[in-house]
Amino acid sequence: MKKSIIIAALMAVTMCASAQWFDFTNNKEILEVGFQTGPVGLKTNYNNWGFGGSINVCGVYVDFLYTSPEHKYDNHVLPIMYNDTAALTINVGYQIPVLPWLKVMPVVGHCHTSAGLTDATTVNVDVDGESARMYHDFDVTSRRHYFNYGGGLVIHPVDWMSIYGVYTVHAIYGGITFNLGALY
Repeated sequence: MKKSIIIAALMAVTMCASAQWFDFTNNKEILEVGFQTGPVGLKTNYNNWGFGGSINVCGVYVDFLYTSPEHKYDNHVLPIMYNDTAALTINVGYQIPVLPWLKVMPVVGHCHTSAGLTDATTVNVDVDGESARMYHDFDVTSRRHYFNYGGGLVIHPVDWMSIYGVYTVHAIYGGITFNLGALY
């Protein structure tokens, strides 16, 4: 009985689909830019929460996710050397349209982690117009490079926006993109 209900539900969803499955013409007029957040540097000693951006042109997807050293922008000046870490991941993939509103996305890329010391005794000021930003020196003591791979799921609730989640070996993140191609 359960199998017949599942088969009937799958057939109903298939018949209600407004387009065929795996229709790659859906990627033709896509120009999306977005932002994302999540932990980066997983399965290393240098993981932390990061932020990044993405771009998707005709289904070709490129993203990055970065986390800076935790104490680099601390506003305290103390005679302390902090052990800090930084991580960066860059991925490239292709969005495969399963349905008009659903895409799967295999990705491959590179993960780079750095460990070092943040010198809280030094103060640097970066003046940009009327605003100033204080930061401390971060001296890298070790670097590691990793091959990164995984996949993602993209949902298009409306034509001008997508919500996605990506799971790779060294990062888990989610984001939102806006389709600039749908705005004209």
